Amino acid sequence: MDDEKPSPFADLLAGSVWLAVAAGIIVAAWKMDRLERLSATIYTAPGLVPGMLGAAIGLMSLVLVGRSLHAGAITSARMPRVILLDHWRLVVSLSFGLLFAIVLIGRGLPFWLAAAIYTAAMVFVFQFPERRRGGQLVRGATIAVTYGVLSGLAIHYLFLDVFLVRLP
Repeated sequence: MDDEKPSPFADLLAGSVWLAVAAGIIVAAWKMDRLERLSATIYTAPGLVPGMLGAAIGLMSLVLVGRSLHAGAITSARMPRVILLDHWRLVVSLSFGLLFAIVLIGRGLPFWLAAAIYTAAMVFVFQFPERRRGGQLVRGATIAVTYGVLSGLAIHYLFLDVFLVRLP
């Protein structure tokens, strides 16, 4: 296991990215339907928990940025060496997340089906190396599709019937 700490500059970059993500979450949470037509209180608004999580992420990112600046991130600024092949799961996750948001959502597919496709693809891709080594690709695909369909239906039920959130 590599115990090498990230450089202060890498922490500055990561903290800045997380701060931007937190700002996006807070803005999106603020724009969510507050269900006023249902006489809902502010404490039951669907955007409350995501907004609080976004604020927590923002606070932690500010701590990371402050700590990195205190450690000399500006004076020791040099881009960290990143080998994408070593981080293939991160690249796949980001790519699939963007594909889900840009391609699947709002293109006529029901949300539960888009979520099922996304989940099945993620499970299959992340289990692929182990399943291939074990000669279990068909079993892996079956499990991935099962997880996808079950999670898609669970997401549909929870958001529409329990949380009363309209899905695209």
